[in-house]
Amino acid sequence: MTRAVKGEWPKTDLDWEIRLPQRASRGLGQAAPRAEVVIRTPQRGEEHIRVPLAVARSLDSKARGKELLPSSRAELMFAMGEVSRKCAMERVAALIDRRDYSEDELASRLARDGYASQTVESTVRRSVECGLVDNSRFADTFIRSKLSQGWGRVRIERELSRRGIEASDVPGWPELYLSEESEEETAYELASRRRITGKNDYEKIVRFLSSRGYPLGLATRTARRVLDESKEEDES
Repeated sequence: MTRAVKGEWPKTDLDWEIRLPQRASRGLGQAAPRAEVVIRTPQRGEEHIRVPLAVARSLDSKARGKELLPSSRAELMFAMGEVSRKCAMERVAALIDRRDYSEDELASRLARDGYASQTVESTVRRSVECGLVDNSRFADTFIRSKLSQGWGRVRIERELSRRGIEASDVPGWPELYLSEESEEETAYELASRRRITGKNDYEKIVRFLSSRGYPLGLATRTARRVLDESKEEDES
């Protein structure tokens, strides 16, 4: 269901209206509901163009305030493009105000909001040029945060890749962030907190460390070390 929002347009061959969706709950990760701009011209007939809600509301406000009185389809499409780019940048500023984003993450969020691919590309490019978005800065903060949470390098590299950043492109990775010794000790500290039950402990520790992103070889060495020390304590 939609509700139409119409203004008093000039008497031309152009007729257009904005249709806003009814309010509906939006699940986490789901695409945002879209509005429609319906354009009618003798040359093209009736066109339905889906736009983000923010764009539709801005267009409606401009039309009602007599700021937007297009006399042709070309004028309307140009105005829609201008409004879309402005709304997309405002969306970026709101997102970045909450946390940092990688370029790919930001592009995905804008696309999910309903912005056209051309608008997404130009907005992300502008965001990079003005320093709002920086993959290197994002990666540095992300890596340090996840290391403090006990993540291993495999999981960090995998999650960076999911965000459009290859770890090999991060300056100083992994040497400046961790050493083989520090990774061994972190894995050992995590594994030492596991409760030893006497039943499949080796497999459980290896599986746990692997899930945290530690290489299999390191996980198996650490599991043996923890169980050997536990055995020695029981015998003493």
